[in-house]
Amino acid sequence: MFVRIALTLALGVVAAAGLSMSALGSSNATMAQAQAAGWDCNPQVLIVGYYHCAPPGKPSVLDMIMGNTDAPSIVLRVYHPSGVFAGTEHLMRADLYAGQPCPQDNLEEWELLPFGYRACHHFDT
Repeated sequence: MFVRIALTLALGVVAAAGLSMSALGSSNATMAQAQAAGWDCNPQVLIVGYYHCAPPGKPSVLDMIMGNTDAPSIVLRVYHPSGVFAGTEHLMRADLYAGQPCPQDNLEEWELLPFGYRACHHFDT
């Protein structure tokens, strides 16, 4: 009897953990799901063929372009034009960049963006 109760409780914990993980949002969520969860995808235009979304409460790419943030770094979710998740992109303020390579992009140096940040992509570009 005790084993049956323990097993039932364990299965309940595993099921609840799985539900909470999916509620938090999988990194494979679509762009529409990310936006519904509060991710900021502005400007909502393709940048080098992809949409870029910032986490809730963090500066958007539009904020960076407009110079409305001095955030040291931010990790964005990146989406194909279809809205399907492509991967992540790490942006770091250019003045904080220390010359580290970006092996995911096969780059010796992170790409310098025109708005004062450097980018390292964590997906096939």
